[in-house]
Amino acid sequence: MAGLAVASAVLAVAACGAPAGNGVTAVRVTMGSVARTVSATGTLQAVTQQNVGFVKGGKLAALTVAVGQQVNAGQVLAKLDDFYAQADLREAQAKLSGAQAALDRIKDSNKADAAQDDYRRAKEVLAATKDAADTVQAANQAALEQAQRQFDQDRDQLQRTQAAAQLDQARCNQSLTGNSHRYDGYGDNAGVQSRGGKGLLLENPLDLHSPSCVRSDRGKAEVASRRSRIQADQEAVSRLQRQQDVQQAQRKIAVDNAQRDATAAGNAAVGAATDAPHEIDEQADVVRDAQTDVDRAQRQVRDTTLVAPVAGRVSSINGAVGEFIGSGGRPTPLAPGGAVPLPDTASRTSSGTDSSGGTQPPGAGSFITLSDVNSFQVVVPFEEADAAKVGPNQRVEVTFDALPGLTRAGTLATIAPTGTQIQDVTNYYATVVLNQIDPRLTSGMTAEVKVEVGGVRNVLVVPTSAVIRAGGTGVVMVLQPDGTTRRTQIRLGLVGDRTAQVVGGLTEGQQVVVAQS
Repeated sequence: MAGLAVASAVLAVAACGAPAGNGVTAVRVTMGSVARTVSATGTLQAVTQQNVGFVKGGKLAALTVAVGQQVNAGQVLAKLDDFYAQADLREAQAKLSGAQAALDRIKDSNKADAAQDDYRRAKEVLAATKDAADTVQAANQAALEQAQRQFDQDRDQLQRTQAAAQLDQARCNQSLTGNSHRYDGYGDNAGVQSRGGKGLLLENPLDLHSPSCVRSDRGKAEVASRRSRIQADQEAVSRLQRQQDVQQAQRKIAVDNAQRDATAAGNAAVGAATDAPHEIDEQADVVRDAQTDVDRAQRQVRDTTLVAPVAGRVSSINGAVGEFIGSGGRPTPLAPGGAVPLPDTASRTSSGTDSSGGTQPPGAGSFITLSDVNSFQVVVPFEEADAAKVGPNQRVEVTFDALPGLTRAGTLATIAPTGTQIQDVTNYYATVVLNQIDPRLTSGMTAEVKVEVGGVRNVLVVPTSAVIRAGGTGVVMVLQPDGTTRRTQIRLGLVGDRTAQVVGGLTEGQQVVVAQS
């Protein structure tokens, strides 16, 4: 069964952890590398012949060996035209740069701070609007109350003036008629009347200048003036009342608008603060996807170069420079020691054309065949999800159950194009060839292979055992200078069973708890 594993990161100072007191063990956060691998188990088999070829078909651009030549493990055998592979790599790298730039913009963005500032200003505007409205309302109320008091005062004064004028008029009448005639100075036909009701000429006009008559005339004028003033007071009260009603409506509209803006700004501030971590996680996923595309494109570029997985002698080469190698056409077998076509055994002509009835030359089923190989190979099944990540020419680490501590390098030679059902699970068999030999190795040993399928280098890392994971985030216990621990949330990048990449929440040099005694 295949599974995920992660190679050890380079941990400085506290690589194995240091007792930190209080029964805990801490590891220092530092820069390192994380490698993602897939693993599978198979049986070791001795190899005397090895067929090698390119992962994908393409135009053969270079051939660096000849039939009969002895080659070493890792030696370049041939190269395909890599124009399209390089173009795909540049495109993937450009997309990765764009995704990383977008992530950096989100991290450096002051969107949340700006939203909080907008909310604070909106609240200030709301408070100022309320204060201004309250001030206007207080001023209007004071003016209205003052106008009402003035009206009341003028009305009271009118009543007193009317009473005084009536009294003076009565006295004036008495002085003129001996209390026999009434002089009405408050009507339109005011005048002096006789006892018989007819008009009477004053016998002594000088009596009209008596103090009572003078005060009566003056009182009648003051009454008229105060009536005019009361009417003006009534109009002022009505005007102020209408003004107060209008300004109260305007105040309510202004306060409601300011309240609405403040509420919207507050919601935006909360949303910005809440969305920021999710936006970072989402864009970090985009960056990881883009990095995967770059890794895949880099692998395709590397796959255009064919290297010898093991040492051996080239026994056959089926293809010439300029021809298409792969499923697109039939390659040409070359003669030993050179780059000329191998004669067809039936027609004795160049094997570049198909000859009916001719026998196939040795190794015609593969691009290059190596013989006299003194190595081992392991055939292992990869589950469907892991099989999609592996391919020929990938580097492999091989360990052996019977020989603990022994690790040998290998190369994935080929992987089956079709799956095989193993316990109701689709698996794809792959052949791994050992690049290093050990005299203790024998056929039939159980071997575990680990194929590197991706990774990151020179990044901040912590042991995976120190992290409680939750999607793209995690929680670690950070050791404090006083020996206590503090729960801290972090953002994660590439995560494996040994180490995890930290993209936020920790800094180099901090210590995290990895074990509890």
